Amino acid sequence: LSSSLEYCPSNFISSGINAEYGEFPTFQHYLIQINLSMSDVSLDGNNDDDDQYEQLTAAEVLQRLEESWINERVSPYLQESQQELVDCLLEQCESVESNFSRASSFAVGIHQLEIQRIKYMSTDYLRTRLHKIEKHAEYALEEQKDQDGEEGVLKLSPAEFVYAREHFRNLQLHLKETALKHMPSPFNNLDKKKSITAPNLNSFIFFKVKEDTNNVLIDPRGDPVDLSRDEIHISKFLPIATLLNERKINLV
Repeated sequence: LSSSLEYCPSNFISSGINAEYGEFPTFQHYLIQINLSMSDVSLDGNNDDDDQYEQLTAAEVLQRLEESWINERVSPYLQESQQELVDCLLEQCESVESNFSRASSFAVGIHQLEIQRIKYMSTDYLRTRLHKIEKHAEYALEEQKDQDGEEGVLKLSPAEFVYAREHFRNLQLHLKETALKHMPSPFNNLDKKKSITAPNLNSFIFFKVKEDTNNVLIDPRGDPVDLSRDEIHISKFLPIATLLNERKINLV
C-alpha cells in the first residue's frame, strides 16, 4: 500500500534547540536532538488500521528520502512515490530559514549549506521521476490503470498521474498534427501495443542487502540463494523488484 504522512508538524525540526549546542544549533543537531527525544513522524498506509502505522523520526525521514533518491536514480523504472517525505522536509527547511534573523552569519551559513543539500536531493529526486514519466508515460498510465483498486504499489502520485496523462495527450496530439494527418490512410494510425515505450526491467543493477533474506530466486535458471545483511550483489532488476519495494535491499 502507498504510504502517506498522517501529520508533519511544522516545528518537528525547528523546535529541537538544545542548550548543549548553543542557542541556534546546526541543522544536523536538530536531527540528532529529534532522534533522541522528540515525537515521531507517522507514516500511515491506512487510516482505519492501526497496524499500518509506521513511526519515523526526523533523521529517519531524511535517510528514507536519501535511499529513495538513490534507488530512483539507479532503477530502470519508477519506484513508489515518496512525495510526502519531500513535502515534509521542504516544510521543515522553510521553518528553519524563518529563524535565520536571530542567528549569527556563521550559523546561517552552516544552516544554508545543510538546507541546500536537502533541496538538491529533493529536486533531483523529482527531476529523475519526471524524466522517467516523460519517457514511459503511456506505460506508467496503463500500469496505474491496471493496479487501480487493487493492493500493490502505485508508482505515480496524484500530481504525477495528471502530469503523465497531459504529457502523453499532448505528445499524441503533436504527432498527429505534424505527421500522421499528412500520411495516407493505412499509415495514419499508431498501433498502441507497438508504440508503447516500456522500460527494460531486465537491465542489470547492483544492490546492497539491508536485512537477512532467505530463499531468493535471483536467477530463474539457478537455485534460490540466501542474502545476508551488507552483502552486495548484481542481478537483473525484475527478480529483486519485490525486495526493493519491501525495503529489504537498496540499489547502489
